[in-house]
Amino acid sequence: MPVTKVREGDGDRRLNFGRLLSSALKARDMKQEELAGMLGTTQSSVSGWIHGKYEPVAATVFCVERCLGLDPGSLSRPLGYLPVDPMSSTVDVETAITQSAQLDDDEKAALAAMYRVLVRRSLRRGRGSGTPSPVARPRSIAGSR
Repeated sequence: MPVTKVREGDGDRRLNFGRLLSSALKARDMKQEELAGMLGTTQSSVSGWIHGKYEPVAATVFCVERCLGLDPGSLSRPLGYLPVDPMSSTVDVETAITQSAQLDDDEKAALAAMYRVLVRRSLRRGRGSGTPSPVARPRSIAGSR
């Protein structure tokens, strides 16, 4: 059975997200069912987010922000997700890993090592250009380690 590492504050973070989501729904006079329909999920999932039982994946949080007409980051930042700014410059994958607030130092090192292995493997197969793949730079790295 896989074990999920839970960090201190995860419950508080989920509850804070739930309060923000609930407030945003109330401000728009929108029901959980309506948001669920827009997202292609269930009302019970939305309820679980609101009550801090679990959190949606980053892509879903960004969709929620768009569906509710919220500023990018208003719901995602409290969960540690940084919205992508399409007008921003790029940063290589290893830099994105080191700037992640979601990973501890050991996890960052492991992920960066795995990325380097995959890049070398890709280069040996002739699929890569030799340049690390860029990813969108977050608007802010506040709160990252």
